[in-house]
Amino acid sequence: MEDRVARISNLFNEITGWVIAEILISILLVWLFIKATQIVLPRLANHLPARLRPLVLNAVPILRVLALLVLVALIVPLIFNVTLQNFVFIAGALSVAVGFAVKDLASSVIAGFVALFEKPYRLGDWIKIGEDYGEVVNIGMRAVQLRTPEDTVVTIGHDRIWSENVSNANDGLGTLMCVARFYIARDQATGDVVPLLTSVARTSPYLNLDEDVTVVMENTPFCMLYQLKAYPFEPRNQFAFITDLTERGNAALLEAGIQTTAAPETLLG
Repeated sequence: MEDRVARISNLFNEITGWVIAEILISILLVWLFIKATQIVLPRLANHLPARLRPLVLNAVPILRVLALLVLVALIVPLIFNVTLQNFVFIAGALSVAVGFAVKDLASSVIAGFVALFEKPYRLGDWIKIGEDYGEVVNIGMRAVQLRTPEDTVVTIGHDRIWSENVSNANDGLGTLMCVARFYIARDQATGDVVPLLTSVARTSPYLNLDEDVTVVMENTPFCMLYQLKAYPFEPRNQFAFITDLTERGNAALLEAGIQTTAAPETLLG
């Protein structure tokens, strides 16, 4: 019993007022550093070209992890008498208890580290997990936060990547494909549809001129489906871009005398 008590007491260093002050100062400095990166880097990214913005935004979670590792490296030697024997003793005593108590949290944190290196999503990416689609605005240790088109922030645990697919619309790049769909009635000449829709996309104020414009036609049971595919200059403009393409595309088709259609009411009912 005395040997066990001696071993436990040998794990800890003497906690003085100066040691407590060092711990508090270290925590404060790391907290200020993390907050500064979360505020300054996103604001800086908003003033950079689209191709550079993901690089700056991706530095935020990386710097946060590095700062936390530095904090642990600073605090642990102040509290514990760090030796190999003590490390093995602490790890054995805590592994089972911690494993059962925080297994869900641990799964999310581990998935967060995996996401940090595999990069299924980054800050500024537009992703879909389950039914949630939006821009990645924060990547924490446990969860990722999305801002949806309805301006709602959704928090999703990293462990969802174990069980669900992650759809990434721009994958860390400044380009994101948008698709506007047009349903053209049968039994009419459609040879002008492709050049007409292409012209609509090329005259959009949101268009990224460095990317191609594509029109894909598909034969469906009830009509001819035309998909106008193009890239906005900024991924955040995707909804305004699709609206512009749809509105001006329908107007151009109407002016050219090309008749659009809708699904039969029997299907909609």
